[in-house]
Amino acid sequence: MARDITDRPHTWRVVIVDDSRTIQAMLDNAFSKRKDFKVIGFSGEATTAVELIRRLQPDIVTIDLNMPYIDGAALLRMIADMKTVCKIVVSDAPLKNLALAASLIQSGAALCLGKSDLAANPDRFFAQVNAAVEDVRRNRMLYLGANSDFGDRTVAAQVPPNSGGKDFPIPIDEKDRLQFVLRNSLANGERERQFDLVTRHVTRVTGFPVSLLTFMDRDTQWIKSASGLDPGSTPREEAFCNYTIAQGGAFVVANAASDRRFAHFSSVAGPPSIRCYAGYPVTTRDGINVGALCVIDNRVRKVSKQVLDQLAGMADIVAEMIDRRPPADA
Repeated sequence: MARDITDRPHTWRVVIVDDSRTIQAMLDNAFSKRKDFKVIGFSGEATTAVELIRRLQPDIVTIDLNMPYIDGAALLRMIADMKTVCKIVVSDAPLKNLALAASLIQSGAALCLGKSDLAANPDRFFAQVNAAVEDVRRNRMLYLGANSDFGDRTVAAQVPPNSGGKDFPIPIDEKDRLQFVLRNSLANGERERQFDLVTRHVTRVTGFPVSLLTFMDRDTQWIKSASGLDPGSTPREEAFCNYTIAQGGAFVVANAASDRRFAHFSSVAGPPSIRCYAGYPVTTRDGINVGALCVIDNRVRKVSKQVLDQLAGMADIVAEMIDRRPPADA
């Protein structure tokens, strides 16, 4: 039975997200000493944290800023749709970078504190936490009232072929795109754990059975990461993601079997019998669509705005991961 969110609960239910067991224990001990709080879960990384938070629906989540693979800022974006959860960033040191603090708050943080703040003045630390969670509680009914029905809107993009003799659209900046994926060693089937965490997360939050992260060289689509399907490669002329990287937003195919652009694909006519596809481009800070994050299903279905929003957010995170790492030829 759902709790009446208009009433203050007897205790605030807390999930702690931090890759340090020592810090988890410290925060657990601090919260447990306060009668208004109850710690109900722990996680040491972002993807497992998302699953835990969605399952437990806590009142408060404390988020470590510096975690491996996917950091706290990215985690905030991954749970941005959970408006009724008070998200508190608890960083290693008090945030002195005002631009970073503003960015975290824009991403959904209700409060940014340092772990040293807890040690220096516990009463002040918890007074700030209480004020933040009360603010979120007051906004809950406003949010739920305004967003009780998102609808089930589907975006169906059409891309006019710019083929250069090919049977698929070619991005205008194809030369720059190819140079980028080759220079950064993306056009291959070598698995990378950080990308696998993303595709696993996408299948969980979208409800689609398969999620793929793909990059293409001149002739081949490389499945860099896959959840729900074996990774590998396909000929580029049979890649839905050609259409995704050729435009600036979501690309959706509701029924590939009835779409003349895709009905002849071996992945449509035969296993895995793709029917529905939704993809979003992975765009670098220079504005190049270097790859695509997508979901597929073997049944015809609508694609909701929530699914497209999740793809867009996670594609941004993949782009950030790529932009941060040094080129393979460095």
